[in-house]
Amino acid sequence: MVFNRFFVKEVLRELLSNKVNLFFMVLALTFSLTALNTIYALGKSAEKQILDTLANLNFGKDAALVLAGGGRMMGLATTRTDTLKMEDIKAIERLNFVKIVSPFLGNVLEVNFSGKAEKLRVDGVLPNYLLANNWRVFQGRFFTEREVENYAKVVVLGYEVAKKLGLKKILGEKIKIGGEYFTIIGILEKKGSLGHYPLDERIFVPLTTAQKRLFNVDYLSGFKVVFQEGTDFKQNVNLIREILRSRHKLLEMEPDDFRIITPDMAIERFTKTSRTISAFLLTIALISLVISGVIIMNLMTASVEEKAGIIALRLALGANSHDIIYHYLFSAFLISGISGMVGWLISLLLIKVISLFTPLKPLFSWGTFLLSFGFSFITCIIFSIFPALKASKINPAILLKSL
Repeated sequence: MVFNRFFVKEVLRELLSNKVNLFFMVLALTFSLTALNTIYALGKSAEKQILDTLANLNFGKDAALVLAGGGRMMGLATTRTDTLKMEDIKAIERLNFVKIVSPFLGNVLEVNFSGKAEKLRVDGVLPNYLLANNWRVFQGRFFTEREVENYAKVVVLGYEVAKKLGLKKILGEKIKIGGEYFTIIGILEKKGSLGHYPLDERIFVPLTTAQKRLFNVDYLSGFKVVFQEGTDFKQNVNLIREILRSRHKLLEMEPDDFRIITPDMAIERFTKTSRTISAFLLTIALISLVISGVIIMNLMTASVEEKAGIIALRLALGANSHDIIYHYLFSAFLISGISGMVGWLISLLLIKVISLFTPLKPLFSWGTFLLSFGFSFITCIIFSIFPALKASKINPAILLKSL
């Protein structure tokens, strides 16, 4: 078999001779490829968004988060949660590899403003919270060390909280938090979400104010520690663990009464859901791809049966079985090319539309482009083998029956 323009024209002519079959083969494969490409791009986008948010919160390779209470990383604590104290923070601050230690105490409280009530997360923090989390003030200011020392009743709102409460000129206005009135002094810049956790739907008060005026406790919910660059991360984490266990007087067989969350653990936790959903949807898309392949196989087999006489004539005039196989495999190659291109273009359009209505910024790369054509080619070739072999085994004697 010589692959020249006459061969290509012959294959194209035969494909176009049955436009209905060609349409349904391309349609079936295009639908599956569109789903596959779109899901893949959106899944990668969701993962990148989470990684970008973690980086934007300064939770990179040189930071760790310590939460009160032992147990699983983001599950309910299985030990006491009142053992982390400010004395622990001071002990950690003295370590020479520590750059910043930012403690916090948080819980959900009712917040009232102008007759509107919302249940919101209230976090008591120190002024270094902004530096530790790479956060900036959008409007107004953050509270000062003096306000922390004086248990000041001042509050800084998350970006979405300000929007949700419908606040306009809010600086200096009063807001009621858990029965106490606070003065609004600022709004933080927008950070977005971390997985399903909205970072901007929180409000912030001085740590001492949260402990004494709102929650009436002397312990902490946790703290974030940022290490000096170039230090050994694993060694740093192990030393912090040893110090906390020693300060909390835990016996050797007792579990930690705190949880240390590393960047790798956070990435695994927050990308797990999106990966699970993406894997499930990709499985469905792959199943639909197999179904598309079966449709192509059946339509090509039907075409072989329709054109059995023409195939037999070719064989009788000197074509061999390999020529017939190449003919059908090349037909499959052309179908895969058309479907791959159409599927990729529709996916590109669909993803652009999705990005207009969601915060996701889909990642569409040359890898996605090659993925589209790769799956299209593999599907078409695999499922065209049966009809190609069937066509190659037709007996030229079939011509005699039509005489």
